Amino acid sequence: MLDKQLILGVYDDGDKLLSSVSKLRKKGVEVFDCYTPYPVHHLDTELGIKRSNLTVGAFLCGMMGFFSGLLLQFYMMTNHLNTFKSWPMMIGGKPQDYTMIPSMVPVTFELTILFTAFGIGILFFAKSRMIHGKIAEIVDPRQTDDLMFLAIEPSEVGDSISRADLNSFFNESGAIEVRDYDGGNSTSTATVALVEKAALETVVEEATETISDEARTEKIDMIKSVIGEATVENKDDLKKISGVGPVYEEKLNSLGIYTFEQVSKLTPESIQAIEELTKYFPGRIEREDWMSQAKKLMEG
Repeated sequence: MLDKQLILGVYDDGDKLLSSVSKLRKKGVEVFDCYTPYPVHHLDTELGIKRSNLTVGAFLCGMMGFFSGLLLQFYMMTNHLNTFKSWPMMIGGKPQDYTMIPSMVPVTFELTILFTAFGIGILFFAKSRMIHGKIAEIVDPRQTDDLMFLAIEPSEVGDSISRADLNSFFNESGAIEVRDYDGGNSTSTATVALVEKAALETVVEEATETISDEARTEKIDMIKSVIGEATVENKDDLKKISGVGPVYEEKLNSLGIYTFEQVSKLTPESIQAIEELTKYFPGRIEREDWMSQAKKLMEG
């Protein structure tokens, strides 16, 4: 495990992760690292990682193979080196002097490839310090499955961006969760859904104060008239919808939204009512297309 304290933004989309890294660096926030289960193209560029020098090492290894191939054949096949007890052989009438270089191409080519392949492999493992017995630096088991993690050191919070602003940023940029990674303690409990608790819960409380009970009831009735009614007994796990966390699921339940079928029937008018009641980030429900997600979950 990585022995560091980090703030982790959890993403399920590589494009959102890439965009978040770019925006954070433009704000002056230094990203510690990103952890993904598969390569995200251009992520290294956005993180400011310089081009690796392993290509130079590969070229040098290839040159070693190239000259080794020529030297081996000259030593074994030409009369000029008989004093070193070489073993010149006449094959197919080929000359046994420097004019035989064209016939040396296959062996020279193969040794060039061989030295390059083995050399770059050895250099890669040496550069990465990937030795037998080394423990992998895993901040969350899901980084090897289907989720991506954007890691920021707590020292970055306060100078360029506050924790509350960081939480709001993660929410707006498409993060499905925010976690606190506690210095490699695999049993530590991470702060789950800080985005919703810090950014969403506050504005919901403010919304409750500004929306009258009568207006709230009217909006809820309008939503139910569009999507229908359901009971808690028929409740689906709405957290399976990308963008819905445990806190926001409770908010949806409080509006009488329990099932995927109800979510699949949302219209622009009912979505606007939900956003007004919960002060959820405008446009996100339609941008992430909760309706299509809900239909797929119903089919699956």
